[in-house]
Amino acid sequence: MQLTKQAKKGQAKKGQTRQGGAVRSLLSAASAGLLLAVPLAHAEGSSDEPWRVDVGTMRYSEKNRINVSELNFRAKRQLGEEDSLSVRADYDSVSGASPTGAAKIQTTSSASGGAPMASFKAARTAMGVDWDTSLTPETRLTLAADHSSQKTYSSAGLGGSVARDFNQRNTTLVFGASYSVDTIKPANGIHTELMTTNAATIRAASEEKSQVDLQLGITQVLTREALLQLNYVRGNASGYMTNPYKIISEVDPVTGVNANGVARTEKRPDKRGSNVIYAQLNYALESAVLYSSYRYFQDDWGIKAHTVDFKYRKPITERLYIQPNIRLYTQSAADFYRSMLYTTEITPAYASADYRMAKMHTNSVGVKLGYKPLSGGEFTTRVEVMRQDGEQQPDDAVGVQKDAGVFPTLDAVLFHIGYTLAF
Repeated sequence: MQLTKQAKKGQAKKGQTRQGGAVRSLLSAASAGLLLAVPLAHAEGSSDEPWRVDVGTMRYSEKNRINVSELNFRAKRQLGEEDSLSVRADYDSVSGASPTGAAKIQTTSSASGGAPMASFKAARTAMGVDWDTSLTPETRLTLAADHSSQKTYSSAGLGGSVARDFNQRNTTLVFGASYSVDTIKPANGIHTELMTTNAATIRAASEEKSQVDLQLGITQVLTREALLQLNYVRGNASGYMTNPYKIISEVDPVTGVNANGVARTEKRPDKRGSNVIYAQLNYALESAVLYSSYRYFQDDWGIKAHTVDFKYRKPITERLYIQPNIRLYTQSAADFYRSMLYTTEITPAYASADYRMAKMHTNSVGVKLGYKPLSGGEFTTRVEVMRQDGEQQPDDAVGVQKDAGVFPTLDAVLFHIGYTLAF
């Protein structure tokens, strides 16, 4: 695919993003990112500079909630004109509090405060390796392996993709697949689902879930200034997908009072099929580059999500550039999302009060600065602020709970510093 000249002209590079508020295994995201990046990888690497090293540190802070500190390391070695090997290492430290899912108000005399929180602390390490090679002059193979672990969670998986160039290398088709297995092992064990918290018993020490993703994509050079990428990913997950740390309050169906403090453990389906359609258009505007993308997500839990992302990279001097960005996200609620249960109802088959299963929207605005010193390499600094809100008065909220507002609004700030060196 004829991208080398265009990439140099626009200085376009694939960036990395992290969704705020989600503390989870990164395997699936890493595999998907690898597959989506394959068509653009041809523009990277040089026999004159066989090594590329990326290091970075990130701080993500939610107001009155979670704080994440992260260290990243990437090293890529060009083994020849047709082969490269990459290794990755990450370390995360997470602490703070997260909404439990419990109702805000317990009695009619309670003040309308914030959502009940549960404090936690965790550290995660992750390793990964990628191998990229040429099968024929028009066909490339990429294989990847990842493993991450923390005290109560571990994940491992494999991924691979084949990219084929057509149309004088102006068109690239990609097929990819990845498989991951996650092990969930809470310190207090896996409790029986949808039981009152004082009666729930430990039914297992740990559980597993697995996921298979299949991806089909096309990258098309439209003009010397424009590059279009389209991808479709089908995901199938099975196993334990309940959050063992979330609960659901039982309230009076009229007053909304949770006077006895009764709550139940949550339960989610053990299968989840999903479809993702992703489109990205990169357009060079003389010395600047505009990146625009749209992502549609749909699953059989009833969630439908839309994401729109814009980045604009503009040189300030020969060595300094600025890249503002804006990201808009909205999703519908899962079919089994319940902000609360009623004391008089029959226990449903599935229920979760996790705000991430609720109807919500997220707006993010940020800016990135990049500087290339005379000594070589590139320094980058990125700041992003995020606001997440949802439906404060869903149909199932009643009485004092409806007046208090159900969704726990989130404000967060992300700060990242990175350095890249090719040698």
